[in-house]
Amino acid sequence: MTDAASTVPEKAAPSRAIIEVLTSSLAGRRFAYTSADLRKGVVLGRAPDCTIRFDSARDLKVSGHHALIEERVDGVYVRDQGSSNGLYLNRERVTAEGTRLYDGDELHLGQEGAVVRLVLPGESRPPVSSFPAPSNVGRSAPSTVGDAASLTMMVNNIGSKVGAGDKTKHLLKAVAEELEARSGRKTGSLVTLVGALFMLIVAAAAIGVWYYQHEEEQKLKAQTRSDADLQAREKERDDAEKARQQREKDREKEIDDLRKQMSGLQAAMDKQEKLAEELRAEQGKRFEELKKEVGESTAARVKEISDAQFKSLKDATDEQLKALKEFKPPAGDETFRDLVDKYNPGVFLIFVQYPLVDADGNPAGVESGTGTGWCARIEGKKAWIVTNKHVIKPFLFNAEIAISHAIRDVRPAPIDKWTIACWQPGMKLRERVGDSNLNVSQAWAALPGGRGGKGSLKMAGYADDDFVKFGSQYKLALEQSGFRTDLPEDIAKRVRDAGIHVDTFNDLALIELELRNPSDLTTVLPIATEQDLKDLHQMDRVMSLGYPLGLSVIKGTEVTTSPATGEIRSKQYEVGKIGTSAPILPGNSGGPLIHHKGYVVGVITRRFEATQGEAISASHARALVNKYAK
Repeated sequence: MTDAASTVPEKAAPSRAIIEVLTSSLAGRRFAYTSADLRKGVVLGRAPDCTIRFDSARDLKVSGHHALIEERVDGVYVRDQGSSNGLYLNRERVTAEGTRLYDGDELHLGQEGAVVRLVLPGESRPPVSSFPAPSNVGRSAPSTVGDAASLTMMVNNIGSKVGAGDKTKHLLKAVAEELEARSGRKTGSLVTLVGALFMLIVAAAAIGVWYYQHEEEQKLKAQTRSDADLQAREKERDDAEKARQQREKDREKEIDDLRKQMSGLQAAMDKQEKLAEELRAEQGKRFEELKKEVGESTAARVKEISDAQFKSLKDATDEQLKALKEFKPPAGDETFRDLVDKYNPGVFLIFVQYPLVDADGNPAGVESGTGTGWCARIEGKKAWIVTNKHVIKPFLFNAEIAISHAIRDVRPAPIDKWTIACWQPGMKLRERVGDSNLNVSQAWAALPGGRGGKGSLKMAGYADDDFVKFGSQYKLALEQSGFRTDLPEDIAKRVRDAGIHVDTFNDLALIELELRNPSDLTTVLPIATEQDLKDLHQMDRVMSLGYPLGLSVIKGTEVTTSPATGEIRSKQYEVGKIGTSAPILPGNSGGPLIHHKGYVVGVITRRFEATQGEAISASHARALVNKYAK
């Protein structure tokens, strides 16, 4: 959501148009634009490249690129950009050809979508024109210039109301001029004037009826196509869900059949062992008798063949039993225990501490925080750790911190003055229990003038910024964060210039570690492929792995993770979000959300009420790693 034009600078070029949002997530916001802006075009929609961008999760009736407002030679026009829910000007449909705008006009982005009002100084809508007064009837002189202008305005007004095009307007004007000329040549009675006006209204009404019927027919066709597409998608989802349920039933049946088969084979093997003992005893007797009849060497050969047959049968039975015993049912808590043991060495506790300085660069305090990160790639003597951007820079995401900095007129010191450290599970965090000082002898760290015992680290990069200033909404931000709103103007200006990030999928950062000894870090957590993410289902089992509540929970001397399991509750591919019921607390931020099949499907970012949490889709983490891990 852009805020590029949400406030008007004091010395900016004069505004040509002001767009006021009446409803939607941007309700109450006003956007001002100059003629230069309008000639470039102002795009309204939910797509990231729109000039006025609506919330992609809440304003669902607004299309990605819904409307274009532009300035032409004769005024300001609006055009439909192929929206799925239609564009309406004062409740009249707007087409791709465009309709002229006047001061006070209202635009509806869909019949139930956002509503905006246009303020166009000096662009008042022209009054409805009429034919000349009856006192002029009967004159033989041709119409004056003023009469022709009035006739043109009347035709344009009626044509705009019925949605007529230029060709239809030309036809209406020709009919009106002919009727006016005919009434001028005759005696020009009032009856003739009324009749001419009636004919013009009838013609306009006929065109209006045709246009309305045509529009309704197009709407019906579009709605029919939309309903058919929706039904097809719902049927596809239902069929996929039925197929998945059927696969699960077939798998359960297969497991039960195999268990029964294993039990039967075990019973058969026990019975076979008993028979084998009886056969061996009988074979011993017959072997003794055979030696007397055919000789000792021949009897020994017969016994060798018999023993080989017994051994072959036993080996085959043992192989079947072994295969059945190794067969595992679908993932449960046992699977997650194995994944914790496997991936723990690649999950890091991250500590950040940054000093604050005032406007003159003097020390003004220290702030710190903790979070989680996980190893996404290792190449040679480098490793890259994925985490949240708000773990490294909390002041860019927390409105209370941002406002506090603005009121105090302080800011974070340059990053070379910061302390950033990463510990693996089992590493020493403190020298002894209860010690408030952290030990970096077994950590990767960037310290003012130094580094950690395992090696140094640096920030490799961040996801794209989506920083929005508080601007004219600063009083609302102050109120929601618990601050007073009647601030002195110099402080209020600093608050207006402050702001935070708003989009979740931009809350990612990448840390680069130096591996002086490559054996110090060998565990990489695999990232789900695009197909893996498409195959996710609600209620799939997942696990969060990290450090909830950070240092406040880790009271011992060594670092330890705290895993938690849950299910996938929602998938929103359009905005790159995955909802989960896995418990999420401060300190989990930046940690991996691991699918029971063993790959990372998301990066944990925040918690909502009750048990609902949110993770960023792993596709965004993969893109960040591919961009900066070089």
